[in-house]
Amino acid sequence: MKIKVTLLKDSLFKGFAIYLGSSIINKAIPFLLLPILTQYLSPEEYGILAIYQVMMSFAMPLVGMNMQNNITRNFFTQSKEYVGKMVYNLLVVLTGAATLLLLLLSVYLLLGGNHFSIPQRWVYALPLIAYMTMLNTFNLSILRNRKRALEFGAFEISKTFLDLSLTILLIVVYSFNWEGRALGVLVSTTIIGVVSIYRVWQSGYLLFKFDPMMIKEILHISLPLIPHALGGVILSLGDRVFIDQMVSTSALGVYTVGYQFGMIITLVSTAFNKTWTPWVYELLGKNDENSKKTIVKITYLVSAGLILMALALTGVSYYLLPFMTAEEYHGAFVHVIWIALGYAFFGMYTLVFPYGVHVGKTSYLGVITFSAALINLAANYVLIQYNGAVGAAQATLISYMYMFFAVWWYSNKLYPMPWFNFKK
Repeated sequence: MKIKVTLLKDSLFKGFAIYLGSSIINKAIPFLLLPILTQYLSPEEYGILAIYQVMMSFAMPLVGMNMQNNITRNFFTQSKEYVGKMVYNLLVVLTGAATLLLLLLSVYLLLGGNHFSIPQRWVYALPLIAYMTMLNTFNLSILRNRKRALEFGAFEISKTFLDLSLTILLIVVYSFNWEGRALGVLVSTTIIGVVSIYRVWQSGYLLFKFDPMMIKEILHISLPLIPHALGGVILSLGDRVFIDQMVSTSALGVYTVGYQFGMIITLVSTAFNKTWTPWVYELLGKNDENSKKTIVKITYLVSAGLILMALALTGVSYYLLPFMTAEEYHGAFVHVIWIALGYAFFGMYTLVFPYGVHVGKTSYLGVITFSAALINLAANYVLIQYNGAVGAAQATLISYMYMFFAVWWYSNKLYPMPWFNFKK
C-alpha cells in the first residue's frame, strides 16, 4: 500500500496518462490501417511493404545514431545555452550522416545492388525519411525533458493524423497500392520534421554555434550506439527477410499482421519509457540510496505488469484478429504469443538501458545488442526450417530475453543498483 501511495505522488506518473494516450494514438496506425490494407493489398503486396519498412528501420540508426540521448544526458546537468548549442551540432552530425548514406546508397544502386523489388526512387528516399524523423525526435526529446506532455502529445497525434489520412487517401482513392503507404510516411514525416525544428528554434533550444569539441563528444557517445541500434533493427525486423527468402512473400504478409498484434504491448511500454527515461536520469543524478531503491521497486512492478499484459493480449487477439482482417490473414494468430512476450522483455530491457548512458559508457550496448542480433539470425535460420514462419516469432522471443538479461547484468557492473537488497 505504501508503494502505491509513493508511486501516485511521484512525478514519474504525472504525465503518464498523456504519454499513454498519445502513444496509443500514434502506435494505432498499423491497427487502424489493418482492415483497409488487408482489403486493398494482397498478402504479397503487404509483404513488399514490410520489406520497405525494414529498409526504413535500417536507415534510422545509420543516420540518427540514437543522438537524442545526448540531449537527455545533458539536459538536467547543463545550461539551456549548452543544450541549444548541442542541438545545433547534433544537426551538423545528422546532416553529414544523411549525406553519407545517400552517397553509399547511390553507389550501391549504380553497382546493381539487389533492392527486394523496391523501386529505386524509394531507396533514395530513405535518408530523407530518417533525417526528418530525427528532427521530430530531437523536438520530442526536449519536450519530454521539459515535461511538456501536452505539447508532446500534440506533435505525436498530429503526425499520426496526417500519416493516416494520407495513406487512406492514396491507397483507397488513388489506388497507389503499397506505395501509397510509403508516400504517406514520407510526406507526413517531412512536414512534422520541418515544424519540429522550427519549434526547437522558437523555444530557444537551437543555438547556431559550431563546436568541434562538441562534435567529438557527440560522436564519442553516438557512434558506439550504431551497432547497438542496428542490432535492434535486426532483432525486430530481420525475421521479415528470412521469411521472405525461406518461406514466401505471402507468408511474410500474414506474419506481419500477427507481429503487429503482438507489438501492441509496446503501446504501454513506449509510453511509460517516455516518462521513465528523463525521470531515471534525474534520480540517478542524485546518486543516493533512496532514489536507487525507488527505481528498483518500480522496475520490478513494471516488468511483472508487462508479462501479464502479453498473456492477456494473446487471449484478446484470438477474437479480435478475425474481426479486423480479411480471411487470408486469420492464421496470423499463431505468431502473437511469441511476439507479445518478446516485446514484454524488450520493454523490460528499456528499463535497464539508461545506466550505461548515465555513466558515459555505451560500447557494451552495441556488443550485447549485436550479439543478440547474431543469435536472432541463427535462431531464425534454424527455427524457420523446423517451424516455418512461427520459428521467426520464437527467435524474436529468444533474442529479446537474452538482450534484457545481458544488459541488466552488465549495467549493474557499471552502476551497481540494489536489485536484491532494496528492502534492507
